[in-house]
Amino acid sequence: MPLLAPAALTVALLALAGCSATPAARPVAAQSTVIAAPAAGGRAGATGAVNAVAIGDSIAFGKGVTPAQAWPSLVAAAHGWRLTDLAVSGSGFVKAGWNGTTYRQQVDAALRLHPQVILLAATRNDRDEDPAAVTADADTMLRELREKFRGATIVGITGIWGSDHPPATMSRVDEIVGDAVRDVDGTWLDIGFPLVGHPELVQADGIHPNAAGQRVVAQAIDSKLRPLNLAL
Repeated sequence: MPLLAPAALTVALLALAGCSATPAARPVAAQSTVIAAPAAGGRAGATGAVNAVAIGDSIAFGKGVTPAQAWPSLVAAAHGWRLTDLAVSGSGFVKAGWNGTTYRQQVDAALRLHPQVILLAATRNDRDEDPAAVTADADTMLRELREKFRGATIVGITGIWGSDHPPATMSRVDEIVGDAVRDVDGTWLDIGFPLVGHPELVQADGIHPNAAGQRVVAQAIDSKLRPLNLAL
């Protein structure tokens, strides 16, 4: 499907951000679905909106903001995708999240949803885990997704850091996950660290983006995604 021009994306993101200035009370992890009409320049699939899933951590989940303000929702809405956000706070390929689950359970859920687009973010939560274990789990899960959905667009994204300088271990996780994504003919997006040096874009913990930070992350992702002209 054609991707949005920068102006159209900005309008879509700002419109979503304006829907709710105050985050609603919500648990630290939950599955949420956003159905969005295609924005200008986009189109839905033959049977309706393109189905997308997001696999990730608390930043992909949108901790501290509303569901519509999390970057997966912003990107999906900008392209008119129907998104199911499977992200769980604290989780990674190896690191267990708040509810004891890892990306393993998110991938299992994705395998039942028949997505046409799979958004998968590397995470800071795996930075202190055994690199061999992260590699093995990332390779296994990406292969399973590709074997199940041979025609799906798999989009991997570098880990999203906060406002301080990221450690070398974060770059190592990005390399591991990037290799796993490319090995299954997925698209790997290196968005750098757009929040570093910008405390005004993160919440008080210095880690999780606020609504403005989530918009910056979504724009960074789409600036890499848009030129690819993915045919969906």
